[in-house]
Amino acid sequence: MTTTSDVDKVKALLAKLRDTPVNSADGSDDVLAPIFNYLMKVPSNSPDKCYHWFCSRADQVTVGAATFLLRLFAYNSAKVDEWKVRLIGCLASCCACVKAFGEVKGTSRLTYFGAFSDDILRGFYMNFDDWELKLVKDGLFAAGISGAPRNDSSVLRNVPPAIIYHAVSNLRIFRHPDVLALIRYQPSVSSWPTDVPPPGLLILMFDESQDVRQWAKSFVTACSEIPMAEDHFVAGHEVALRTAFNLIAKTANEHKHVTLQVPSMEETSLFGSFSLTSDPNEVWVGFCQVLRQIPTETILRSYGGADCRRVVTSHLHDTGPQFAHILRCMLFLLKRLNAGLWKSEAPEFPQVVFDAIKDNSSYIKLIEEIVPLDEKPWFLSWFGDYLLSLKDSGVFGDVLAKIVDLLCEELQHERFKEVRPVVMFAAIRLLSSLIRKSQAEELARCRQAISSVLDIHVDVFISVAFGRHYADEKWKSARSAARELVKASLARDVREIAGAISQSCAFLAGQTDTFPVCAVREHMWTKTCESLQTNDADGATSLLEVVAQYAHLDVLNSRAYKSILSKPNARVAFDAINRSLQVTRQGFVETISKFANYNQPSFLRNVLCRPEVARNVMILMLSPIDDIQTAAKTLVGQAFDVDVRLDCFRALLSNLPNPSLSAVFGFLEKFVRHAPQVTEACSLSKSLVQCFTDIIEVLCSSPDGLLHSNEFLRPGDPQGPAAQLPQLWTLMTQSLTVIFKRTPLWADFFEIPDMTVWMRDALIFGRDMLAQWRVMESAAVTSTEGEPTSLSRKPSKLSRVGKRMMNDLQPVLPELARWLRLSDEELLHQSFALIQTVLDCFRTTGVPPSEAGLAKLNKHVDDARKTTHGAPRTRLDSTRIAKLEDALATFESDDDDVEIVSVTTASSRASASARKDTKPERKEVQTTLKPLAPQKPAKPSLVDHSKAQAPAFPTFQRAQATVISGFSRPPPVHNVPRVPQVVDSSSSDSESDTDAGGAKGLAALARFQKSPKVQKPAERRQVRMLDVTNHAKNATMERLHRRDDARRRAMRLKPDISGLHRALLSWDYDHEGPDPPAQGAKPKLLHVPDKFADHRQYLSVFEPLLLLECWAQIVRSKEEIQASYDCKICSKQFTDDFIDLEATISEALQKDWRLSETDVVLLKHPSGKKTLLAKTQSYRTTQTGAQMTLRCFIPNGTDFGLQINTVWSLKKVFSLATLHREYAALMALPFYDAFQSIMQPRISAMSRLDNHDIDQAMSTYRVNEPQARAILSSLRAEGFGLIQGPPGTGKTSTICGLVEAFLSRRLRATTSIHAGRNSTQTDKGPVHKILLCAPSNAAIDEVASRLKEGYRSSQKRGDPIKVVRIGSEKAIDISARDIALDYLVEQKVNGENVPDSSNNAGKQIVLLRQEIESVKRAKQQKLEELATVQNNTARTLAIDEEIKKLNSRRMALTQQFDRLKDKQKSDNRTLDAVRRRFRIEVLQEADVICATLAGSGHDSIEQLEFEMVIIDEAAQAVELTSLIPLKFRTPRCIMVGDPQQLPPTVLSQEACKFNYNQSLFVRLQKHRPEAVHLLSIQYRMHPEISQLPSRLFYQGRLLDGPDMDAKTKQPWQSHPKFGCYRFFNISRSQEEGTIGHSMKNVPEAQVAVALYARLRKEYVAIDFDFRVGIVSMYRGQVVELQRAFERRFGGDIREKIHFHTVDGFQGQEKDIIILSCVRAGPGVQSVGFLADVRRMNVALTRAKSSLFILGNAPTLERSDADWKEIVNNARTRSLLTDVDTSYFAEPTHVRSARPASPTKANKQRPAVSKAPEPADLVTPQSLAESVRAKPLSQVFSSIPISPTLVQTAAGPSGNTAQKPLPKRPFVDEASSSINEHQPIPPPRKRPKDKGSIFIPKKPKP
Repeated sequence: MTTTSDVDKVKALLAKLRDTPVNSADGSDDVLAPIFNYLMKVPSNSPDKCYHWFCSRADQVTVGAATFLLRLFAYNSAKVDEWKVRLIGCLASCCACVKAFGEVKGTSRLTYFGAFSDDILRGFYMNFDDWELKLVKDGLFAAGISGAPRNDSSVLRNVPPAIIYHAVSNLRIFRHPDVLALIRYQPSVSSWPTDVPPPGLLILMFDESQDVRQWAKSFVTACSEIPMAEDHFVAGHEVALRTAFNLIAKTANEHKHVTLQVPSMEETSLFGSFSLTSDPNEVWVGFCQVLRQIPTETILRSYGGADCRRVVTSHLHDTGPQFAHILRCMLFLLKRLNAGLWKSEAPEFPQVVFDAIKDNSSYIKLIEEIVPLDEKPWFLSWFGDYLLSLKDSGVFGDVLAKIVDLLCEELQHERFKEVRPVVMFAAIRLLSSLIRKSQAEELARCRQAISSVLDIHVDVFISVAFGRHYADEKWKSARSAARELVKASLARDVREIAGAISQSCAFLAGQTDTFPVCAVREHMWTKTCESLQTNDADGATSLLEVVAQYAHLDVLNSRAYKSILSKPNARVAFDAINRSLQVTRQGFVETISKFANYNQPSFLRNVLCRPEVARNVMILMLSPIDDIQTAAKTLVGQAFDVDVRLDCFRALLSNLPNPSLSAVFGFLEKFVRHAPQVTEACSLSKSLVQCFTDIIEVLCSSPDGLLHSNEFLRPGDPQGPAAQLPQLWTLMTQSLTVIFKRTPLWADFFEIPDMTVWMRDALIFGRDMLAQWRVMESAAVTSTEGEPTSLSRKPSKLSRVGKRMMNDLQPVLPELARWLRLSDEELLHQSFALIQTVLDCFRTTGVPPSEAGLAKLNKHVDDARKTTHGAPRTRLDSTRIAKLEDALATFESDDDDVEIVSVTTASSRASASARKDTKPERKEVQTTLKPLAPQKPAKPSLVDHSKAQAPAFPTFQRAQATVISGFSRPPPVHNVPRVPQVVDSSSSDSESDTDAGGAKGLAALARFQKSPKVQKPAERRQVRMLDVTNHAKNATMERLHRRDDARRRAMRLKPDISGLHRALLSWDYDHEGPDPPAQGAKPKLLHVPDKFADHRQYLSVFEPLLLLECWAQIVRSKEEIQASYDCKICSKQFTDDFIDLEATISEALQKDWRLSETDVVLLKHPSGKKTLLAKTQSYRTTQTGAQMTLRCFIPNGTDFGLQINTVWSLKKVFSLATLHREYAALMALPFYDAFQSIMQPRISAMSRLDNHDIDQAMSTYRVNEPQARAILSSLRAEGFGLIQGPPGTGKTSTICGLVEAFLSRRLRATTSIHAGRNSTQTDKGPVHKILLCAPSNAAIDEVASRLKEGYRSSQKRGDPIKVVRIGSEKAIDISARDIALDYLVEQKVNGENVPDSSNNAGKQIVLLRQEIESVKRAKQQKLEELATVQNNTARTLAIDEEIKKLNSRRMALTQQFDRLKDKQKSDNRTLDAVRRRFRIEVLQEADVICATLAGSGHDSIEQLEFEMVIIDEAAQAVELTSLIPLKFRTPRCIMVGDPQQLPPTVLSQEACKFNYNQSLFVRLQKHRPEAVHLLSIQYRMHPEISQLPSRLFYQGRLLDGPDMDAKTKQPWQSHPKFGCYRFFNISRSQEEGTIGHSMKNVPEAQVAVALYARLRKEYVAIDFDFRVGIVSMYRGQVVELQRAFERRFGGDIREKIHFHTVDGFQGQEKDIIILSCVRAGPGVQSVGFLADVRRMNVALTRAKSSLFILGNAPTLERSDADWKEIVNNARTRSLLTDVDTSYFAEPTHVRSARPASPTKANKQRPAVSKAPEPADLVTPQSLAESVRAKPLSQVFSSIPISPTLVQTAAGPSGNTAQKPLPKRPFVDEASSSINEHQPIPPPRKRPKDKGSIFIPKKPKP
């Protein structure tokens, strides 16, 4: 047994002997013995009981020992014999050992036998071979075989396989005749090793016997080691190779083939021992196998000057069947040797070899015999390897050219017929392969050669790819390959262009020094487009795929490359890129359009359904290149029968959603990568914005947006569109981020107007996108949550998808913030609007913006607040800055919400240290800190903010309130005493604890008023002491003040009014009764008190009353007839507690019927059982009808059946326009400056006025003394000022004087001067303005028409007053229409010649659409005609051509349509921007803004500030209406009105019971009646008329102006039946009821007719037209009077006499008033609202010259004390006359025709000696009435003029009648004198101001 140590010793010894061989002398027993002993001790293999010394079953030591001991063969001894026996057993039993034995005999020559000479070894192994031969013979003999067998192969069955294998492995044994004969019987080879063939079998492959050759070949080909390893290549293999060489040489000589001379072998050569074949074909078949087996090193080895390469190449000229095998050998050598094939050869040798092949007739014959089904014959597949072997040589291009010429030219001859497609296929595959490899490093050096060859044969390839002659089935493969080749070549050009553009950007950036010249195959592009057949879907698909790869690239902008174009070759390279882009796109649109137009829609749809086709088409639709986009639109349009771009997007997305969305994603991803890398991508960005605006509309628009359809969304499909929406949102936000980041860099390369338009569109796109994020989120949730339709569910919280979408918005905000530094006002407006939208998204979702975004926005705010001496850091005005501050405050962390409970100053610290036992005084920040960095002098405020009390909870539920942290703005009024805080005892404990930290002022309001602040987890509040040394600026305090001011402003201007909507929309419309339907307990109604403790009380009083009035309006609307339409619900979505319905009306609408956002509508179920109210959210009309969004409130989740696709009846109910603003004022009141003055009415006492000031005011403003006192006192008032103006006392003149006085004293606006640039509107300070309001349009129009004429003062003589009237043009009277805001804006627009193409474009679009439809109908007719044509080729072709022309026409029209549509949208946006700019300009320049009280809440004036608010007719407005204009911060509000005249109009009588119809004027007046300024001199009525109202209503304080009896004298006053004042008692009159709950009195109407008839009859010379008013308290009587007068005088009498109720006549006047009292009858004890003294006052004060009262004196006397006084007064003055109709028919007695004597009462009235009489007694009512009644040219000639002019010491009053009033405002005094006999000339156009207020678009250097 061999031990481990013995093995190690033997192993070490063998290693030594291998490295240091020994000969026989050195190989002593000491060396041999241990190795011999080891080997002999190796046991036999246990399974077969045999010894294995050489195969894999022996270990390495055994193999080494057995190899070394082979030398024992030279010895003789017993041990040697023992060794031989053991060796014989090994070789006789194991084939593997025999194989390895043969190998070690060769390898050991250099190792263990390296010490012996070659001669010794040769002799040694010859003897060894002989011994082996004997061994084999003995083995055969033992198997029963002696000598050669005789035709019996069965004897081989008993021969051990190792014996046979030994025979074929050793050629000495193999060549023995007996053995060879035995082998030829083909013994079994199943046990032989299969890795390497034995040498004998290689020789047998050349045997003369076909069977033997086949047997040998089958084994050889099955061997696994190909080629065999060098150490397996034994001497026998080499002999076999040499035998093959000689055999090839022999057969070549026999067949007279020229061959190389191969040296003959020795005489003992085996060549003569074998019977080998003489067939050259069989010889080369065998040689192929030999080459396949031998090692590569052997192939290159030369044997006597011959090697395998030479043997093969020298026979390539051979003809005959063996050529194929020679060629195979050549191919084998190419694969094995590659470039080594040409080693040591001449450069031209490869060409010689190729020529030998291609010129060989046998090769041509091979090609001719190609079977068409064999697409890849082997003899056409070697060109690629051949060329690869030449890649580093100089002949690659020449050989390639020859190969392609052979394949594409020579072998395409007609004689090759059917094989031509196969050959062409081979050529195309070859070039395709080379092109692919040339793009890599493998053939990079040969790229030009390949390209040149391709260019030479491009026509052939394109013809095969797209030509009509190659459309057969046999060309299918070649055609397909040719298309791939062309496509690959075109794609290479695309990559070349893209690479050149990238390189150009790097060159421009200085990152590289090379700017390569781009080159493309222009001819190939042109030829491809020309060759593409109209029905070739595959070709069109390929072309679409290529163009889609670079559809996003546009030509380079020379301005962007200006800096480098002067460098060498830069211009050439630049132009090359642009030319390449141009030439590669020429013909594309025509080609694709032909393809689309010449095929049926079904065929095109099938093409679009192919993989990637729809994706590529969608990418082309998004291209910035018009032609590319047009081609795609044409294809889609023809396929789906759509025309415009929007419809094309809809067709693709709805029919092929997945590939279309994939294309959208790919385009956006490419944009995100590409745009930041190139110099500019403006055109690409424009296309993105333009196209994705359409895509968003297609997806999200209501009601037909695809995201509203579950069929499109496929909620259950994880790969469906719903699941892909988050990715779409992500990519769109990333694209927006890129646009906002890169656009400022691109702006330098374009003209500013073009860039402005593009940037504006990008911003609007961002807003459009954000407007639909909820729709996208809801649709996406259907995929993640698997709900059937998320759009109709009520969301509980923000979904995960929504959070992801909001997070995707984070990067947008910091980049968008940069745009706030834009100088263009329109861009700044749009940027700010988008930022507001983004911040609002974050606020509503509770997702905080990124710190980077907030930091940048806060920096803009800080910059805007800083005063700079250079250019402004931002162009944002103070209004927008405040809005931004408020929005940002929402997101500030709780750590920043520091409540300042005290402020310690330096002095207080000192005193505190001196008196430690005394607490430092606590000072409220609001009253101790000075305003920070005031920009202008502080103005008085109406309220001390520290006194603001907590607002009450609303009666109806509103949104949950949120705490407002911080402080109110420091008031400018100092040293205001503090008011103790009102503590809310109903607050919860938690609220009390929270607020116990010193919450005061506005902090106390926080619990009750909604704030936009995001709710966050409650944290422990911190109380900090701020050390404000010497009142210096403190950053924290300043920031807190600004933040609080912004919050207050937001709450003041935009309070939450959802409570109104919740209450209103929850009502049951069918409820009956004066009170609204109660939800739960009925709210308690409270009387309006004179004072309020806090806002809670105010809210509890007014909110229920406001809702009562709202319900009253609904009740009244039920009596009105409104148009009703059927609307279909298309979708619904929950928003907070509301449900928003998308609905459509498809039927025709009445003219001018539309819905506004303030309209409330009624939805009624077709069954009639269900009704509910809804508020309009949006409304728009389309070609198919109207679309609207309606908001409903469904309390308690009630199901009203609002299901999608249900139809409901819809009609208008009423408008919330005024109620909105009243409710908003109610909710925002705590944030008003006037809050405390409204809660606790305060009016300043009358100030002492100097007589000199009064006289100067009277002279300057041409007013009387009471008016002058009112004007001067109003200017000095702080807070509210009240002016009472009885009828005819000149309220309008007083207002005009007040405006004039204010404007003359105001400070001029300051202008910041910046060196180096012109001042702009941004640099100019705000113009101090007045807001002038009135309850009605008529009232405000009268004042505005007077103001527009300018003012005359000593300081600013001749300067015009710039008056602007806010409101709807339809509601504004013609006298004020030329100062309407819209009119002034349009005047400016027209002056700027801004193109308004909306109307023309709209008409053109309609015409284009009609023409498109006409073309489509014509095409359909032609198609139908074509289907009927049979056997008429000419007619068929003619119709085809007509169809083609129609298709082309349709394409041109649709392209024109899209362009016109885009232009219209752009022009409209431009026009809107210009209008917006001019609107701001007009408002900023205005001195006075005029609006109704409700109109003053319009958003257009929110950014303005007013120094004074004047409310005319303030006593006619309910208190909440008067609050609307007080939302503006103003130091004073002057109310002008007369509480003794008509009260505010309130529909709800129930609300009136609680004083809801009381005006704020009256409530304030109650506080200090003596502080009200009474205008005590009237200039309207004759003294006979005025004495009664003065005594009855004004305690005798109303005085007459000087000579009013003379000024109002008229001829009929001397008539005994008329006079100045009469009470005509109609004793037999009787009142009657009328429809509509009114009354009439027919006898009174008849008497009125008789009175007027007699008046006209008596005074025929007097024109009474427009001078008579017929008035009654009752509308029914007014109707009866109209009828009676029409029956008597004809229908046109209504145009000459003013019939109206008393309420409608307020503010007007007539020379003659006929008042019909109506109430009469023996049982009448009450006269109803006839007893209202205010209506009574109005009725008695409308007449200037004569007042005739028609009534039943007894009834009036007994029913009302005031009427009794009126009747008694008339009776006392002998002015009471009993009449009937006959009275006015009686003749007049001369004695009675005398003027009535003055009554005693009249004599007692004091004269007004000092009251100045207006020099021209023209009241505003006279002027307005004249304007309404007559053309403008007659207005001034029709004004009655007093016969005399009276001057008093007090100076003139009023306007001069002789001076006609100019029509237009802003006219210089010199041009205001107009000849009254000539038409009024048009106004002179104002010269354009050189110092423009426009923000310059491009600053000057």
